[in-house]
Amino acid sequence: MIDPLDDVEMAVVIPAWNAAGMLSVSLPVVLREAGTFDVLVVDAGSTDETAEVARSHGAEVLRLPRRAGPAEARNAGVDAKDEEVILFLDADCVPAEGLVQRVREKFAEDHTLVSLTGSYDERPLHRNFFSLYMNLRHHFVHHEAEREGATFWAGLGAVRRAAFELAGGFDEKKFPRPMIEDIDLAQRLKPLGRMELDPDLQVKHLKRWSFLSVVRTDIVCRALPWSRLIVEGGAMPDDLNLRRSQRVAAVVACLLVAGVVLSPVWVLLAPWVGGVWGALAVISLVLHAPMLRCFRRLEGWGFALKAWAFHQVHLAYSALAFAWVVAVHRARSLVPRRGESTS
Repeated sequence: MIDPLDDVEMAVVIPAWNAAGMLSVSLPVVLREAGTFDVLVVDAGSTDETAEVARSHGAEVLRLPRRAGPAEARNAGVDAKDEEVILFLDADCVPAEGLVQRVREKFAEDHTLVSLTGSYDERPLHRNFFSLYMNLRHHFVHHEAEREGATFWAGLGAVRRAAFELAGGFDEKKFPRPMIEDIDLAQRLKPLGRMELDPDLQVKHLKRWSFLSVVRTDIVCRALPWSRLIVEGGAMPDDLNLRRSQRVAAVVACLLVAGVVLSPVWVLLAPWVGGVWGALAVISLVLHAPMLRCFRRLEGWGFALKAWAFHQVHLAYSALAFAWVVAVHRARSLVPRRGESTS
């Protein structure tokens, strides 16, 4: 009897830029989990010893001649391999035991499967507040998301080569730096077959987050480009952190943050606003009850409430970024194109 797994060949592609320190931790585990599968590290123009560290551990290395973003690096990695399934892992992600084999099994079991995505685990390496918040927020969102028709996450995401090539790969021109190149790819993969999210496929994240890196990533790398993608596509997704309940939560968060900022005024001139603010806070707590329960289970009530408070700030600046993109898009649509009549 022929084992269907024998029909599925897979390679692991890891984009890396100045990631020597991360790879020294993650790569030994990746190589162990990959077994006989090829592991290719694409050095995207590093100025440190990324390539040397990768080679010293036994990985294949493809060194790009200049600084490149992860979209370009992943595309180059796919071009360099010929396996049927490509598993993308970020350099700062350590796969859980059995992950690579489970990915292969899923593609062998279902030949209509074009992509498979996982999530961060519950125990990130760094334990400061912002590292916990970012990793556990991601963990929670991916565990609450739809399993079928899922989006794609390249931090831990596998794709069938034929579908990847038919979709045109990652858009390295639109996304020259780490942004939402995987979400953009997902939109082009969806018509081609099944896209699955399996939150039990997990990696440990090694990145240390700070307040500034969180805000910059949320706004510059996610909210703004994702808003542009939504506006250009003309449809609002109803999954992940864009579900209808989260859109309502974002509006409530904007009002809560505005209430805090303006509190010196309303406390003196309109104390009744405090009651409204309190009611909005209760609504927000109810809307975020599942997230609060998850955070409380993992890190206790102190962290859960602090994370809820910062999450209101996150929702507020993300909503403002979306509003800005919509306003700019509409303003541009009102400006007549060159050669068009305004009459």
